[in-house]
Amino acid sequence: MSYCVNCGVELDSSAKKCALCSTPVINPNIQIREEAKKPFADEPVIPKTMQKKFVAFVITMILLIPNIVLFFVNVFFLSEQRWSLYVFASSVLLWALTVLPFYMKKRNPYVVLAVDTVAFCAYNLFFRLMGHESPLLFGSITGIILTVALLTFILTVWLRAKKRHWSAVVIHILSDIILSSFISGSIMSVFHINFLIVGIIIALCSLALLGFFIYCNRSKHMRAWLNRFFYV
Repeated sequence: MSYCVNCGVELDSSAKKCALCSTPVINPNIQIREEAKKPFADEPVIPKTMQKKFVAFVITMILLIPNIVLFFVNVFFLSEQRWSLYVFASSVLLWALTVLPFYMKKRNPYVVLAVDTVAFCAYNLFFRLMGHESPLLFGSITGIILTVALLTFILTVWLRAKKRHWSAVVIHILSDIILSSFISGSIMSVFHINFLIVGIIIALCSLALLGFFIYCNRSKHMRAWLNRFFYV
């Protein structure tokens, strides 16, 4: 065992300099063992789980503090309407979508999808309870949410079954967009025909892209060209 010549602190056998005063360790009679375990890390190591929890905590506070302030402003100063409830409901939805997955030890896509679906349905129910939606509109939006959730569930199962080429994944996603756009437009056309027109336009644009990526999926030369220029 050796000691620092400057401050006298006891030195570890792996030390190249004093941990207290940073004086270099020079002792020709003692060979420094590089393989010896150091008593402390050169740099602090923060576990990934703590990093995720810290990020989640920061985002939670960013969402919570404005809601508290706006609640008291709504109660004591601008109490004509319950407008702070809309901010709170939107914040809860945003928290469920972005922050809640950080608290999961192992992120399961099916659990995340279920939580997101429930969050959107609850958000829709909030507007129904506040009197901004008729029963027909509430049911229509709920149907759209469940349709998108079902298509996303099928996509997730398909992706987890085996490794897919990127072009096949894009084709599947575009097919889901086409189907969900047409279904959503058809449901909302009960209220106005423009919703159906918008849904058809989105579906047609996606269909054009779908044709291009189907060609890319079948053509080795096109895939090689895209890989060379876009690294995909």
